[in-house]
Order: sequence, then C-alpha cells, then structure tokens
Amino acid sequence: MKFFDIFKMACGNFLRRKARTMLTVAGVVIGTMAVVIMISIGQGLEQGYTEQLKSWGSLTQVQVNPSWGGSSEEQKYLDDELITTLDQMDHVVAALPTTRRYAGLVRGKTICENSFVGVDMTKLEYYNLTLMNGDPVTAEMLEGNGYIMGYNTVFDFYNPKKGWSEDNSVYDDEGNIKPLPFDPVTDETKIKMVFDTSYYWGGGGNKPKSYDVTCTGVLKQGGNYNYSFIMDMRTLDNLYKKYQKDSKIKDNNKDSDANKNKYDTVYVEVDDMNNVTAVQKQIDDLGYNTWSSTELLENVKEQMGMIQAVLGGIGAVSFLVAAIGISNTMVMSTYERTREIGIMKVLGCKLSNIMELFLLEAAIIGLCGGILGIAFSYGISALLNHLATSGLLASFTAGDGMPISVIPLWLAICGAGFSTLVGLVSGFYPALRATRLSALEAIKNE
Repeated sequence: MKFFDIFKMACGNFLRRKARTMLTVAGVVIGTMAVVIMISIGQGLEQGYTEQLKSWGSLTQVQVNPSWGGSSEEQKYLDDELITTLDQMDHVVAALPTTRRYAGLVRGKTICENSFVGVDMTKLEYYNLTLMNGDPVTAEMLEGNGYIMGYNTVFDFYNPKKGWSEDNSVYDDEGNIKPLPFDPVTDETKIKMVFDTSYYWGGGGNKPKSYDVTCTGVLKQGGNYNYSFIMDMRTLDNLYKKYQKDSKIKDNNKDSDANKNKYDTVYVEVDDMNNVTAVQKQIDDLGYNTWSSTELLENVKEQMGMIQAVLGGIGAVSFLVAAIGISNTMVMSTYERTREIGIMKVLGCKLSNIMELFLLEAAIIGLCGGILGIAFSYGISALLNHLATSGLLASFTAGDGMPISVIPLWLAICGAGFSTLVGLVSGFYPALRATRLSALEAIKNE
C-alpha cells in the first residue's frame, strides 16, 4: 500500500468512532494545555525578571570599581591607564568612565539633592542615554553648562521647610508612572546648582554660592540614571573647582589614595551579553572589583529552570493520563477491527503497512489534540495576562506590566510535536498486536 492510501484509511478510521475519539483527543488537549501553560508561566517569570534587570542597567555592561585593601602597591585605581587597557580587551566596545559630585538644584523655594554624573563626551553614544521621546542624548545638549535630568529627579524637588510630600512619588496609586510635574527644559522658574545644600535644610551660615546651569532634556524612566543628573565631566570638574575657590575650600586630601582615582566608576560596554562573563573575569584578574546584571540573570535563569522543570513535571502527569487513553482507544480498535485486519493480511497487505496504519491513527489523535491544546493554551495565557494587568493576579507578576504567561514559538511547536510523539509511543503496542494477529483466526472473527 502507498502511504497516501494508508493516510486516507487512517483519517477514515479516526472519524469512525467519533465520541470515543473525541474523548481521547480531549485527554491529549488537557495534557498539552497543562504542560504548555505550566512552562509558559515559568517563561513569563523569567522574562519579567530579565526586564527588571534591564531596567536596573544594561545586561551588556560591567561595572568596575577600585580595589581597596592590602598595601598601596596592591591597590588598583580608576585612571586613564585602565581605560586604555579596557578598550583594548577582546569583545569590549568601549570603556566608559564616570565621575560623581553630590549637589543640589534649587528651584524657587524647593531643592532637589542628587548626584551629578560626569560622562566622557567622546564616548557619549555608548552610555545608552535616551530621552523621554526616544531620541539619544547628543553632545550639543551637554555643551556649556548643559545637563540632563533623570526622570525621577524631576519629582524630587521639595520645600525643606515643609518636608517630603507623598505627591513626589513617581508612581500613582495603580502603580503607573506619572507624567512630569513640570518640564524643566521650558520651565520659566530659574534652576541653579549648589554644591553645599546644608543651608537649605537648616544648616545655618551664609547662603551658598550658586551656579547657572541649563537643563536640556529629561531621560526616559528606567536605567542607571533615574536619580542622577548627567553632565560633561570636564564641566562638572570645572564647576566644582570654581566652588572650592569661591568657598575658599582647600583640598587637604589631594595626595590621598582616594584622589588617585581619576574616575569614580567605569562601565565597560561589551559587544554581546554572552561575552560579559568572560570580560568580567579578565577585569577581575587585573585586581578590580566588578559587578554586572548578568550575574543576577544567571541566578534567575537557574532558579527559573528549576521552577519550569517542576511545573512541566506537574503538567506531564496529565500527558501520561492522555497516553494511557490513546493506548486504550487503539487497543479497543484492534479488538473491534480484527476481521478487517485479517482481510488486509489475506489480500497481501504487508505487516509494516498494518503497523503504519495503527501508528498513524495514534499520531493523528496526538497531533489533533496537540494543536487544539496549543490553541486553548494561547487563550488561557491571554486570560492570565489580562487578569495580571487588571490587578487580580498582580502579586504573581515579576514586574510592572510584565505578562504572567509567555508562550514562545518553540514551546508551541514542541507542544504539538511532543503530543504527536506521545501518540506514536502509545500506539506502538496496539500496532504491534495488530501485526501479530493470525490472519485465519482474524478473518473468522465476527
């Protein structure tokens, strides 16, 4: 018999006992749904935590800090020599030095105290600084005394005499990000920079010297600089030196080990997330302290893998029940079609054709159940995600707006393929039994 003939006969037999076949398919549908939904929940959790880590910082960056302890010869400093070494490493796109100065912005009777982060203008494109409208920060925006505000800092202005207000929160009661309370770029109220903020919260003394600075943009919410102000490091350094001169402050720690660090932190941008660990190890071997979001991501993936294995195992129990159902249906089919099998043998049908017929029937049951199971799984996944976004399942989500269930294409394909494989395995014994029936005894059977 040709395969097409066997396939046509298998499809006809699939619809011969509709009620029993549909019940068997229903078992496969439930088994497929159980496995797919369980694994999709694990996928959703992993994706949610990954997005959270991305919001804390780029997954392709390594943060480098100076190493302290031991003799002065063993201490490692963040200087230009290190930047050159890092830039020459394999898989390193750029070494991004940063400096920090704690300062405040005074706006009328309010003040916002946070860190001013100085960046290297020659490598500005690698700092991943994105404005609210999605455009990148350009060098022109940091010319002169220009600076960029982190999204959260716009909410941090408060009146020291009245204290902090709950209205300063970035999120509303439903957990959504609120619009800016004012636009610092177009705001008519003059904003000035001060390095000594003690006066404003009752420190006494004379009002500190303030400096004219210009806000040229606001970063989009998320990332490393939510609570920072971005400025050209040369401008920041010049302003601080001017403040020291105006305030007649002497740097008594000029020759200390701390001042041997030209930069406060260095971020190393790696070409691919898969190469971060190797680059981080090279920097560790140089004697520096490093940290990267990839470390947390690896731990998350390991934990999520265990969770998915447990959830998948729970769903597999349903698949086992479905496999027993397919096997039972096919065994009953051999009993009911004993005479048919005998006639096929007498007419010269090969044993391999008979086995193919029964295996194909079992595979069709598995495939149909798998496809329907995948379709229902997408529906259940959408329902779970809707409930999560509506707040009913908010406690199970891994992050704001993150889905609780994610079904990637590979999971859908594997679900349908595995259900078909279960059908084939479950139909092997009934198919083998059909080939072993005696043709004469089978043809006598009524």
